[in-house]
Amino acid sequence: MVDTIYSAMEFYGKDDPYFGGTAADWALYKTEDGGNAFVSAADAQRRKLVMAYFPTEAEAEKGGAAASTRKGSISAVPFKPRLEVPTAQIAWIIGNKHVGEEDGELAEVFADRAKRAGAADADLIAQIVAYALACHRANQALVTHFRL
Repeated sequence: MVDTIYSAMEFYGKDDPYFGGTAADWALYKTEDGGNAFVSAADAQRRKLVMAYFPTEAEAEKGGAAASTRKGSISAVPFKPRLEVPTAQIAWIIGNKHVGEEDGELAEVFADRAKRAGAADADLIAQIVAYALACHRANQALVTHFRL
């Protein structure tokens, strides 16, 4: 069973700004236009952005590298899904889906399910979708491993 989803951080600059340094470490967020961008936490809060979550470490690093404009050091950051994410239900539903199903279709299905269940928090919905895709990746890896 999957227990982790990922986000990306960009580490840029050197030394603590409070003491005269230039460090500005930013997380990757979904922007208003649907893209991804590294922004400060204060800017993300002001703009009401949702953090960008990924199903795997490699996808988080790839997504971060693609979004980087400052060309800092990109790292995938593991996250435990929030307690409200129904992990067992998601894993069961994904286990009954075909491993060849498209990511976009799965993301849409789980976002719709979450909204119908009353989830209004965009961050919660993003975590549900990322967790569903993480379970999907785990199933795909099993098929590859057993050469089914």
